[in-house]
Amino acid sequence: MDFLENQKKILIKDFETGKKINGYYKIQNINKRVKKNGEPFLTLTLMDKTGKIQAKIWDAVEYYFKLINIGEIYKINGNINEYNNKKDLKIDKLSTVSQDDKNFNSEDFIEQASFNTEKLFDEMISTIKLNLKNKYLLELTDLFIEKFKDQFKKHYGAQKIHHAYMGGLLEHTYSIIKLVIPISEQYSIDKELLLIGTLFHDIGKIYEFDIEPSINTTLKGGLIGHIVLGNNIFIELKNKINDFPEDLSTKIQHLIISHHGEKEFGSPEIPKTCEALTLNIIDLLDSKIRIFKEEIENSETKGIFSDYLPVLNRRILVSDKT
Repeated sequence: MDFLENQKKILIKDFETGKKINGYYKIQNINKRVKKNGEPFLTLTLMDKTGKIQAKIWDAVEYYFKLINIGEIYKINGNINEYNNKKDLKIDKLSTVSQDDKNFNSEDFIEQASFNTEKLFDEMISTIKLNLKNKYLLELTDLFIEKFKDQFKKHYGAQKIHHAYMGGLLEHTYSIIKLVIPISEQYSIDKELLLIGTLFHDIGKIYEFDIEPSINTTLKGGLIGHIVLGNNIFIELKNKINDFPEDLSTKIQHLIISHHGEKEFGSPEIPKTCEALTLNIIDLLDSKIRIFKEEIENSETKGIFSDYLPVLNRRILVSDKT
């Protein structure tokens, strides 16, 4: 008997700690690791249209490592446990799937953004254009829309740490753009320059990693990185505009290449203008707050503080209960 026969389909959003699951899930990544005793095990990320979960395989490691292909869907049987205050799946059985299987529905694996990406993209562009007067920057914005709208709306903002979901790049960029306007006015800095720098600051992520059929770093992404890729994209588009001012181009490039703030964090240059410093700070602010919020939303802890989070270098308050 097929191990899914007569089993109710369970989507990831409905997983409960301590329960068994039987279902179809897509493999987003897989890594082989080693326990303290030297024995190997596998860590995986599973997804369906409702979410993601970390999973582990402890037995028949070499067999499953050869069997599993990233981006493919498998029948999976396992137990939902808790690890570091989050749900974690122990996989007991995994097998390949045929689209002829009566319980299989390919629509279960079409990832959906949690918001209307078309509406949010239009709001972002409208906000930018309402605050632009420079004809070169308006034309540059139109070229950006023409070339990148479809990809930009759905791309992830990161592979793992923050905004790592469909529409994350758009949400992250628009969050910063909304902050740019009052900050620019408060400190009398170049709002138009900062808006365009923000629009382009992470565009290189479209080429840095793929999101289909799974989340994977591209060759360009691994060897060049999104900052340089993004700068190249800007240069390509601005070169299509007659007489684009060279000084303006240089200042925008500086925003893109310095937005990580420090060379040790991947920026070829550190911020040397007020606008570049502002972009670095609000980019960091938006990403850190998103990490906080995702940890609070996903934590399963029975206490009020999270476990130690290396990405934040601290434990954080996840519950107000005392």
